[in-house]
Amino acid sequence: ALGWHGVETLSRGHCRAALLPVTSSNVDPSRATMSSVQAEGFILTGGLSSRFGSDKALYPFRGRPMATHVAAALRPCTTTVTLVGDPARHAALGLPVVKDQVPGMGPLAGIVTALRTARTRWTLIVACDMPFLTPKPLSQLLAAAARSSSSAIVARTPDRHLQPLCAAYAKPAREPFAAALHNGSRKVMDAVRLVAWEALDLADGRPLTNINRLEDLASPS
Repeated sequence: ALGWHGVETLSRGHCRAALLPVTSSNVDPSRATMSSVQAEGFILTGGLSSRFGSDKALYPFRGRPMATHVAAALRPCTTTVTLVGDPARHAALGLPVVKDQVPGMGPLAGIVTALRTARTRWTLIVACDMPFLTPKPLSQLLAAAARSSSSAIVARTPDRHLQPLCAAYAKPAREPFAAALHNGSRKVMDAVRLVAWEALDLADGRPLTNINRLEDLASPS
């Protein structure tokens, strides 16, 4: 069936994800079996966007706000999609918004807010500035989560860049992350390394392209 903005939807909260070693070559969302993992989706909309020059979540890209492209990728894979940020500023996006519990403290604070809000064990947490994101890497993250005892599954691009703002996080990460934030840590990977975690290697890193400047909005090569 075609869901929101024409994204192919499956049973809500289930991505098609094979319980196999997870690489882009052997996870095919169109053929694999249903994963039993249910996850809520969260989009981090905070940040000053100082290099970009305006609110990235609201910036129009290909006819609609950037954050809604990310929501469209999350929808087939999650039971809900929620924004973490400023309700007054982002309510116009038409999605539930939960207020960042520690505003102005960076993405780690947004992740802690998401983990405190989520009802499912697993969450998919993504930054709002990945408008080229597709459901495929998200389904791969959930496939890894289904067979993992770790508390974090972090996407890693072919250039070996870890992307903790496109990751699956489990409830047990909540308190260690909150403690790291309380102790002054701002780097997400510093907090991730406090828990059991895994890197998920992706064959194609283009869907995870971050938009930091206007010129980044050209299609990734």
